[in-house]
Amino acid sequence: METYTVKAGDSLAKIAMKIFGDAGKWRELADLNGIADPSKIKVGQVLNLIPKKPTDTGSKNAEITIEGNKVFYRFSNSTEKIFLGNLFKKGISRIGSFNTEHFINDNAPLLAVLKLSSSEINTLLATSQNEGNLDSINTWDNSYLSWGMFQWTMGPLTDAGELAALMKLIKDKQPLAFKTYFGDFGIDIAPATGDVTGFITLNNVVQNTDARKTAFRNNNWALRFALAGKEPAICAVQVLHAINRFNRFYFVKDADFGGLSINDMLSSEYAASLLIDQHVNRPGHVKAVVAAALKQSGITAQQMANGTDADELKVINKYLAIRKDFGKSPMTNSDTRAKVVKGFLDKGLISAKKKSFVSNRSLRQ
Repeated sequence: METYTVKAGDSLAKIAMKIFGDAGKWRELADLNGIADPSKIKVGQVLNLIPKKPTDTGSKNAEITIEGNKVFYRFSNSTEKIFLGNLFKKGISRIGSFNTEHFINDNAPLLAVLKLSSSEINTLLATSQNEGNLDSINTWDNSYLSWGMFQWTMGPLTDAGELAALMKLIKDKQPLAFKTYFGDFGIDIAPATGDVTGFITLNNVVQNTDARKTAFRNNNWALRFALAGKEPAICAVQVLHAINRFNRFYFVKDADFGGLSINDMLSSEYAASLLIDQHVNRPGHVKAVVAAALKQSGITAQQMANGTDADELKVINKYLAIRKDFGKSPMTNSDTRAKVVKGFLDKGLISAKKKSFVSNRSLRQ
């Protein structure tokens, strides 16, 4: 089913529940159909359920218009006006319509080429609803431009950002797609960019100042990144880059844990899902919260490594209780995010058994 006709008594939430089994996806329906006020849908209104992949890959030939607080674009070879985003603060906000869960479920062969394990994919599915869609855009805050499922940013002021590292991986894994969506518009990667952060360049100039980065609030750039977020080859690299995040904290041997990694202690798909979800939101808190959970559980790191499924669940429950109030700036919506992950566990889509999380990272190195 590609469209749905609104019936009497319908709301976007009811339609999302009926079609997708998740009332929370009403935001995607609103974004996909350019609905500014979700309370004003009309009986007989036809809603698109599946985002259209644009026939034009660039935005050189696109006209951008603003109507009220809504931004639209139209390609020169089409009469169709397409919603881009809502004006907000310094730029625009775009929820996007290319849902990570749908993409993963529909593109198994493409992901297999990137050597992602089924366990890694399950874990990402359990957390994807807590973050953005693949074509989501934010040009309104102090990081200038944020893009994609984990909202990778350019970084504030003169700081390096995670966006450049993602784009470096896209260039490496999908050079033709990179050229089409970015290179042909003058974008490249600064030489010092690593696997975590760095800078992009525009016409060979490193984008590392406020003035240079501010230019990326322009709606033309928002459009270019939004279109890239609908390209399957690029979406697959976003998924890979999200999974690679585990390498930054989950598998790192730590002297404070007796030389063990967090994966050595908490090795279930359930634990991995919760931990990467926190790392995206509050990366600096993960280690300290795990350490506090072990301490409150009365379990040492070594005991946890050799422990039972019940021991792991005990520590996880302590971890969840601690993380929601931890630090001066606690994790955003910790309980709500945890509930989403728990839903996947309850449905049997991820496992709480120790060592159920299996990574293919060695195959990708």
